[in-house]
Amino acid sequence: MGRYAGISCLTIALAIGVAGASPSVRLRRLVVVGDSLLAGFSNGGLVAKGLSGQRNGATALIARQAGVSLPQPSMSRPGVPPPLRIVDANHNGVLDAHEVRYRFGIGFRRRPDREARNLAVPGETIESVSESIDAGDIADEIVSGTPDGRDIMKFLVLGLPLESGGVSQLSAARERQPSFVLLWLGSNDVLDMATNTSPNAVDLTPAAFGTAFRQVLGELAALGVGMAVANLPDVTQVAVLRRAADEVTTCRRGDGTVEPVAADALLSLALDSALLPQPPCSAVLDAVERAQTRATVLAFNAEIAAAVAEQEAAGSEIALVDMFARFDELALAGFDVRGDGTLVVDTRYLGGIFSLDGLHPTRTGHALIANAFIDAINERFGETIPRVDVARIASRDKLVANRFRPLGEPPFGVLEEPTDVVEAAIERIEDRADDIADDLADVFEDVFDFDFDLDR
Repeated sequence: MGRYAGISCLTIALAIGVAGASPSVRLRRLVVVGDSLLAGFSNGGLVAKGLSGQRNGATALIARQAGVSLPQPSMSRPGVPPPLRIVDANHNGVLDAHEVRYRFGIGFRRRPDREARNLAVPGETIESVSESIDAGDIADEIVSGTPDGRDIMKFLVLGLPLESGGVSQLSAARERQPSFVLLWLGSNDVLDMATNTSPNAVDLTPAAFGTAFRQVLGELAALGVGMAVANLPDVTQVAVLRRAADEVTTCRRGDGTVEPVAADALLSLALDSALLPQPPCSAVLDAVERAQTRATVLAFNAEIAAAVAEQEAAGSEIALVDMFARFDELALAGFDVRGDGTLVVDTRYLGGIFSLDGLHPTRTGHALIANAFIDAINERFGETIPRVDVARIASRDKLVANRFRPLGEPPFGVLEEPTDVVEAAIERIEDRADDIADDLADVFEDVFDFDFDLDR
């Protein structure tokens, strides 16, 4: 116990030294509620250390700059699930189809006895954030052979250390007694419009989203502490979408007829190359559909802004973080890392902001997100939290100025499996549920009166 306390003190001391400022009293018990973007998910996986691990995520950076401790639900290598990597199979030094591949194996919570305050769960939506998960649910799923990857992920983040009863992000946030809350939710409610290349691929209307968001924000506002709440970026700007360019000039309608495809129309990198050069028109996001998708995101953001304004009028203190505008800036002009034009990261695939899955940030992308939060917190609350040194982060980021960055558009089918990268991550957790069960066995057998053995 004393050894871990000493490590914690050292960690805090190092954080203060890095930030170059006194610890923020306001953020002393920082709690995070969100999805994969705040969980530190990157390259299709969640792992403490790696190409872009949880320790390099936006929330870890914010805490470090503020000089405060933020216990993470750190995942051991190879990750849950393991992240993607580039495998130059033909040794030609060029990124070819199927060369962004998944690693094998599965990790687990590194310190299952340690209570985390980063509660963000990959895959979480505005509705699921209120839903509880408990040990009995996971035990039943795994033993019955019907594991749900989302449930397993949620349990690994929220359900350990093991407690009786169910737990959700909101109930855990109350239990942690925060001094400040970061909230960023809703990306998974709009993301399918991009990954499914359809402005209709959204389950909630803006009004329904607004109702759910108000409920979540209201529960957190009842804690009586300051908050930083982010809105949603335009999902058509993610790097998993690429331009048709001259590789796709026509598409096939459901009735068999053909229509032209503009060079700036968007298609998913996960598109099965067997469907080329004339994919179904449903796989193409044209200019009109892109505008419709953007309009939907803006409508969701209007609900977020209204909810924040209502809570502020009721006495809450909230910094609104405009991620929509920030990512618009990055998509338009990129970010000049050194300030002299010699290294500019952008939102294209392997452009330095999005990781290998095309959806989640690199280390550098996480640093840019962290600074957006820090700027908003400083302005709203009068804090003086130093910004993250993006140049320093980028200099150590192997996905910045990467030698495999395509000169033009990345190849279709660059991902090993032609599937939605989020669903692929969930499926990989499900495929390794028996291995996760081995790690859970010691925890569960102390609570349940059965032998947790899938080989029985």
